[in-house]
Parts: sequence; C-alpha cells; structure tokens
Amino acid sequence: MAIMKKLYAYVDESGQDTKGLVFVVSILILEHEIKDICEELEEIEIESGKKNVKWNKARHEFRKAYIESILRMDKLKERIFFEMFSDTRKYIELTSFATAKAILKKSGKYDYKVTVFVDGLKKKEIEVFSRGLRDLRIRTRKIRGVKKDENNAFIRLVDAICGLIRDRDDNNDWAKKTVTRMIKEKLISEL
Repeated sequence: MAIMKKLYAYVDESGQDTKGLVFVVSILILEHEIKDICEELEEIEIESGKKNVKWNKARHEFRKAYIESILRMDKLKERIFFEMFSDTRKYIELTSFATAKAILKKSGKYDYKVTVFVDGLKKKEIEVFSRGLRDLRIRTRKIRGVKKDENNAFIRLVDAICGLIRDRDDNNDWAKKTVTRMIKEKLISEL
C-alpha cells in the first residue's frame, strides 16, 4: 500500500488593484518540518527588520535583507511556485488553477491529501476555489481562508514572493536580478 503524503499549501495573490492588468499567484508547498521552517522564517523576519508586516508596507532595505536570508534557506528549495497572468479578472479561478499546478508539480506520482491556506479568501469564495481544485482532481483535506489577523510566516513569505514578482514586472533592477537568482538557485519556480 502506498504511503499517503500530507501536503500543506500556502497561497497569496497580488494584482487586483491593477484591475486585471497583472495578476500574480505565489504558492508554498510543504510536507513536514513545518514548525522548524516557520520558526526560521519568523527569526528572519525579526533579524531583517521586516518583522511580520506585508511586503508593500516594509521598507526597501528590510525587504532586501529578508530576501537575502530566504535565499540561504535550503529547506525552501523547490517548494515555492509562482504564476503571472494578465488581462483577466478571474482572480479566484486563476488562484485555484495556479495552486493546483503547484500541488501537482510537488506531489509528483505520490498519493497525497493537501490542506490549503489562502490569504484573504472569504467564505463565499471558498466554494469557487474548491471547485477549481476538484475540477483538476486535486485531493484536498481542507481549504481555509486566512484572515488578516491570522496570517503567519508562510503567508507572509508567499506575499513577499508576489511583491517581488510585481516589483520585477515594474522594472525594478534589484527585483529583476533577485528573481533571476532565485529561479537559478531553485528557490522559486515559475509555473
């Protein structure tokens, strides 16, 4: 009998403010060692000065220090995915689609069940998101929206990746170089 993998997906999106011009989804897929990784991320947030604030509220030097520390976390390699969309307002559907692609890429041929945490997902949006995953044959244990006051180091990490990708798209030289480096070092993967 095959062993069932327990996966955990943490998802954030960015771009609704552009009215569909640019839309980015970032997904972190974890299997185990959640506690250790969370503690390390929280330490990095403190040491970098970014603390537990969202990307767009953090000062540039704190963002840079945070990302530089993230780059040294081998435990995160091949676990963070992102996808960019343009000219669309199907935010929930595309968030679900990108999440499904990341889960399938990470799960490979193994049997799995995934618990999904999506930043800011409202109760009424959960059904649309869930249907998107079901349509793509993703086996879920639970899907949950994460409220602003509940957000954790994993949600803040995927928020940072979304912010960094958007900065790259806005022609920020540091962001361009950093995203290229993160892809080369297999810290993030474009879907």
